[in-house]
Amino acid sequence: MTTHRNQEQTKNFLRNNEAASHIGVSLVTLWRLSENDPSFPRKIRITSRCVGFNRSELDAYLELKKSM
Repeated sequence: MTTHRNQEQTKNFLRNNEAASHIGVSLVTLWRLSENDPSFPRKIRITSRCVGFNRSELDAYLELKKSM
């Protein structure tokens, strides 16, 4: 049961490269959005050198931007 939950969490967690590709921007633009756009999803820090984003939060952000 725990393994299934970990797989779901891993599937929903996107590292920077995957997150940038998912929303169709470069890594620089992903960084810029995360630093300067208050409506952009917050980074999830796993270790001091490992961060990523929640896939569903990125999807919600894209929907928000579409409706504007």
